[in-house]
This record gives sequence, C-alpha cells and structure tokens, in this order.
Amino acid sequence: MYKNFSDIILLIGHVTRLTMLIELASGKAIPAGELAKLAKVSPQTASEHLTKLTNAELISVEKWGKHRYYKIHDEKVINAIKALSILAPPIQSNSLKETTKKESLYYARTCYGHIAGNIGVEITDALVENSYIYDNDEFYILTNNGKKWLENLGLKTTKSKFSKPIPKHIDWTERRYHIAGPIALEIANLFFDYGWIKNSKINRCIKVTDSGKRAFKNYLNINI
Repeated sequence: MYKNFSDIILLIGHVTRLTMLIELASGKAIPAGELAKLAKVSPQTASEHLTKLTNAELISVEKWGKHRYYKIHDEKVINAIKALSILAPPIQSNSLKETTKKESLYYARTCYGHIAGNIGVEITDALVENSYIYDNDEFYILTNNGKKWLENLGLKTTKSKFSKPIPKHIDWTERRYHIAGPIALEIANLFFDYGWIKNSKINRCIKVTDSGKRAFKNYLNINI
C-alpha cells in the first residue's frame, strides 16, 4: 500500500543521491562534473544517480554547450529534505576540509535562494524584534513598518507578493525558524546586490562582507 512512499524514500536516502540533492538545495544549476566531485564519485557513477533523480522528477536537467546542468525545480523537494534533516543528528566531520565546510554551512548558506544558517535565523529574529514582520505561529506577516523598511532599502512593495504570508522554514542546522519564499528571496537578492553578502568558494555557503556587517548593525541592529 505504501510502496510509492517507500520507493521515494529509498531513492532520496542513498548517500550519493542525497548529497547531490543537498548540494542542489541552493536553487542554482550545477554541472554534472561538479556534482560528481561534491559527492566524491566518478563521473560515470554520478551520471547513473543523476539519471535516477531526473527520471523521478526530483531534479531537472538542461544542456548548455557540452555540459549538462542539474537543478531542483520544485521547492517541495527541498522541503522534504529539510523535514528529514530535522530527524538526523548533527553533521559529523572527519577532516579539516569537512569541518571547514560544516562550519560554513552552519554559519550562512543559501537555500532555494533565501538566506539560511545562523545568519538567516539572526536576520529573521531581528525582523521580528524590529516589528518588520509579525510571527503568526504558522507563518510570518510583513508589517507596514516592514514595508517602509524595505522601501527605504530600495524595494517596491506594491506587488501582491508583499501582502502574502511569509513561509517559516525550520533551519536544519540551527533548529530554529528563518523566513523563506518570495519575500525572503527579494531580501537575499537585495543584500547580494548591495554587496552585504557574497558567495563563498564552498558551494551553497555565503559570507558577510565588512560593509554587510556595518549595514546589518545599522539597519537591523545585528552584531555579526
């Protein structure tokens, strides 16, 4: 009766395929060769796993020139991985490289475009404390003060999405909530455009710049 459910769990649960899905959770398209390196498998093995994920419609593929780029096209896949990660114990690192990546992931990363990790949670808490968003238990609501704050930063809040609830995502490293959805994506893009955050050399991870530290102090009263 539940075979369809168990099949997808087994598909996702394979360590190589799960690694690929987690690395793709940033929302960016990644070439097959890079995914193979991230999953620590040969290109041939990576191709087999990517084919299974594509056939199951968990990821999509586009061909750009000689390369194939893979991407998670449905946020439901990200949500499923997050739900499973909450049940898992903390990440164990076995080398300096793995420890560095673990610390970077815990500190700040992108998840389907929005900011996650410690910084994502800190930003969300500051938005609540400054009354820019209201915690309605099931979701967040952008307040009038929040709309004014975003407009002062250069965002136009007249679009309908700024009147819709802001999803709450439980952060799998912090075990606390951060904002998600279209508004969170707009905020993240704004921070990138202003140079307050930038992509790290480590996939999915981001860094807060010196100007970003000053801006977060000025605009959100966060000390980073």
